[in-house]
Amino acid sequence: MNTTIEEPIARLRSCLPAAARSLPADAPLARVALDSLDEVEFLCAVHEEFGVRLSEAEFHPNQTLRGLLAAITTREELV
Repeated sequence: MNTTIEEPIARLRSCLPAAARSLPADAPLARVALDSLDEVEFLCAVHEEFGVRLSEAEFHPNQTLRGLLAAITTREELV
């Protein structure tokens, strides 16, 4: 993994439920089978961690952590 994105990917991964935190950056979120409550909690944690609210169009089960990070960074500078 590129060292310039390791830290933001780790921050994003920390927003996932504990059982899903080993998800590789390029694996789809569907791999960890988040239920609807997990998804809401994840999106709330992303908002708290990065100061960005992701839309439903930006978050979907086939999205990867790397893809979500790209969506976050295009919306606003990392905080």
